[in-house]
Parts: sequence; structure tokens; C-alpha cells
Amino acid sequence: PEETTRPRLAEIRVDELRAAAAILGIGEVTFLGYGDSGMAGADTNDLPNAFWRTSLDDVVTKLVGHIRRIKPHVVVTYDANGGYGHPDHIQAHRATLLAVEAARTKILPDAGTPWTVSKLYYPVFAVSSAQRFIDTLVAEGHPAPFGQTDASKLPFALDDAWITTAVNCRDGVLRKRAAMRAHHSQINDEFPLVAMSEAAALADFSDEYFHLAMTRIPVSLPETDLFAGIDDKAS
Repeated sequence: PEETTRPRLAEIRVDELRAAAAILGIGEVTFLGYGDSGMAGADTNDLPNAFWRTSLDDVVTKLVGHIRRIKPHVVVTYDANGGYGHPDHIQAHRATLLAVEAARTKILPDAGTPWTVSKLYYPVFAVSSAQRFIDTLVAEGHPAPFGQTDASKLPFALDDAWITTAVNCRDGVLRKRAAMRAHHSQINDEFPLVAMSEAAALADFSDEYFHLAMTRIPVSLPETDLFAGIDDKAS
């Protein structure tokens, strides 16, 4: 019931994320300690601990420390619209861009030794894939997701011409669905990717799409691997 879960929602979502990460085989999940700002325009946007209101200097300093510690060759973050306009996603986009740039410089010396990220990507929803998504769900008897039958009109769907990278993730599709189901407070059986049949998910939605936003190494587009072009000497 909402009246009992709402006061514990932050704790519940932490547990859900840990469960989802375990399903996906993710070995480390780090929480920065900020609060959920809610959707754009919500009263929660103005709460003192809302991530949307947090100083970018504070967030970037934390992220630079993690980047220099982990030394990733590839970083993936939200696009400038935060995927679908969520304030916290937009803030994550801003902070990540700044942190990737700052991590390679000599600023913030207390945050560790400089590290250069080779490639930065935005995960995106290709218009062609979104149209298949809509058509599949409608054909299986579900309502049109997003309330729209024409994917080209979705504000968060990216024209296929801007897709730089398509990664085949067929072996992980069912784990992805299981990980999504782990977020019980946010996702139910009517959630589009969960609602569609397993056969359809495997047949038509095994690719993940990305836009290469920044690279410091030569690349050949289109790609099928986020780590294409990176060798052991990358730093």
C-alpha cells in the first residue's frame, strides 16, 4: 500500500537497484546520496536534498574521484534531455559531461591521478526500433505505449541517422527483463518491455542503440561494440 511504502521508498528503491544489479552481474553499485527530484514540475523538485538542486561542483568532484579510481575507457550517460525529461537525468547528463572532461586534467588533485575516458555515449531509442516496439505491443493486444502509434512523433526517439552504435544484446534480453521486474515499486506487468511476449523481445528487441557523443580515439562508424577501437594502451 502506498501509505506504508511511500515513507520507505528511498530504501525500497536502493534494495531494488541492488537486486537488479545482481541479476545483471554488476559487481559494484555506488550511491552518491542525493534525493529523487521527481518529474519536472513536481513539488519534490524544490526539496533541499533533490539531486536537481545539488551544486554541480559537489557532484562533479565525486564523479571525478570515481572515474579516476575505476579508470573506465567508456562512459555511458543520459543525453541532454535526460532520456525523457526527468530533472535528475538531465542533472546526471550535465555532471557526467563535466566530470569526464575534468578527470583528464590536473584540477581536483585530491580526487586522484588524472584519467582520460576514451569514449562517451548516450543510450538512445531509435525511431525504427520504437516503431517496431509500438507495433508489436499493439499486435499482441496491449495499448500503444507512450499513447502514440507513430514513433516519429515521440520526443525521446532519435532519428536513425544519428545512431552510431548498435550492440546485439540477445544473450542478455531476458536478464534485462528480469532486472526491470526487480524494480517492483516502479514497474508492473503492464510495463511495455515486460508486457510483450518473450518471443517478441528476443526476436525484435535484442539490439541496444547508442549515439557516440565524444571520442578521443579514431573510430569507424557505425559500430557494433562500445569498446571498438580501444586497446590495452588506452588511458
